[in-house]
Amino acid sequence: MNSSIKQEWFTAFELEGMGDLPNKATNITRRATKENWEKRQVQGKKGIAYEYHYSSFPLDVQRQLGFEQGQEVQKAPVSETLNENVLMIDSFSSINVSAGFGSFNEGVTKPDEQTPYSAALLRKLGVNPKYAAVFWADGISMRPTIDDGDQMLVDLKRKEIKGDKIYLVQNGSSVWVKRVKIRWDGVELISDNREEYPPIILSKDEAENLQVIGQLVHLGKNMI
Repeated sequence: MNSSIKQEWFTAFELEGMGDLPNKATNITRRATKENWEKRQVQGKKGIAYEYHYSSFPLDVQRQLGFEQGQEVQKAPVSETLNENVLMIDSFSSINVSAGFGSFNEGVTKPDEQTPYSAALLRKLGVNPKYAAVFWADGISMRPTIDDGDQMLVDLKRKEIKGDKIYLVQNGSSVWVKRVKIRWDGVELISDNREEYPPIILSKDEAENLQVIGQLVHLGKNMI
């Protein structure tokens, strides 16, 4: 290995606690999305995992990593390029799903960015990329199925409640990821982490304002 080659791509885990960055990788990922850091898929890992180019980091983090202000490093060639095998899906990192707030209106809410997905995976899932969206879980109410920071691919066409599937739903300004049970007297929103999060019961009148955004069809988890 040529020891003179300087590392210039870093995962969120490698950046935890550096400079003024958060101490948690999932929060660094959210910041990277909001600030549009330059990123690429981590090669050799299953699932969706990104690493970020140092030039996108705050200056204090760049200096901590050994880069001087204005220093340029020749980038290594990227072997993977976006082509017909990769499709870009609208993603909404600013919407806190499960524990937070934020509204979503299909075709109206502007995406924060786009996230690459394998065309083969989308075909296997039966998902039309025009009617898909990516969100990130916030909180632990759906553990062990969904962890805080997990990347969620949602099929916006699948709004009919069926069986024990997981859906993104919205009631007013709250967006949740839950299992949904239709009752004669209303709707029950069920968390998998039932010991800490009891079901949310909506009366018939309250359920009138409940909007099903779509069905969760794929999870992207950190593999490190």
